Amino acid sequence: MKYALTLVVLVAMAGCAPIMVPVGGAPSGPSSQPPSQPPSMPQSEPRPQGDLIAPSSPATERVSGGAVDSLLEDAWRYNRQGEYDRSNAVVERALRINHAEPEIYLIMASNYFAMAQLQLAEQLARQGLPLASGNAVVKRDLQRLLSQIISTK
Repeated sequence: MKYALTLVVLVAMAGCAPIMVPVGGAPSGPSSQPPSQPPSMPQSEPRPQGDLIAPSSPATERVSGGAVDSLLEDAWRYNRQGEYDRSNAVVERALRINHAEPEIYLIMASNYFAMAQLQLAEQLARQGLPLASGNAVVKRDLQRLLSQIISTK
């Protein structure tokens, strides 16, 4: 009987505990930790800056909002600075929030293209194309990047 009463008290206390929800709706706990580095792949010389894809007009036709927009802006900034692994780490967080955002695939494909990982860059660009059907700017950038990747192979 003593244990049953203790159990009832614990259950009642657990039901009264406040629920903490992060601002912006981002998941908390272990899944909010920065992603691990992408698997290491053999790399050639990085691509020169002139061959890189940058957003035609950042955030012009984005469907998602808030946290994803902020993460995409950060990822593009790291991309422009040549910090491709850091850009991928940021954009992978956006991917966990909204896996249907085509700009995520554009950024990742651009990063891997810059790192001369052409197979992965091509795969990501092809994954993003069907998602970009409602976003003409991102679709055009993905198509342009895909043709650059294919012509480089």
